[in-house]
Amino acid sequence: MKMSKLIGKKVLDGNAFDLGKIQDFDMDIKEGKINSITITPNEISFKKVSMNVNITEISEVGDYVLLNINKSEIEEMQETKKEEEKVVNPDKIEKESKTININ
Repeated sequence: MKMSKLIGKKVLDGNAFDLGKIQDFDMDIKEGKINSITITPNEISFKKVSMNVNITEISEVGDYVLLNINKSEIEEMQETKKEEEKVVNPDKIEKESKTININ
């Protein structure tokens, strides 16, 4: 399949719920393999939040991309990722680094 055919393809979760369309993908050029896809939701909102899905979560690719997980599982993964990527105040880091004594 040509990569240009992948962009814009509709994505369904394991319950056949329409999640949106493929906006982008992360590819390992050396291996020639896709690592993950980025899905833009169809929802109408002021703040569209893209979803990243690992390639292992894809069940089938045809007219649609069918995932083997459901929307709530994707949302849980996104929340976990957000918690891991929390922004830290630089002043706090500087203060903590000054209090560490190296002998």
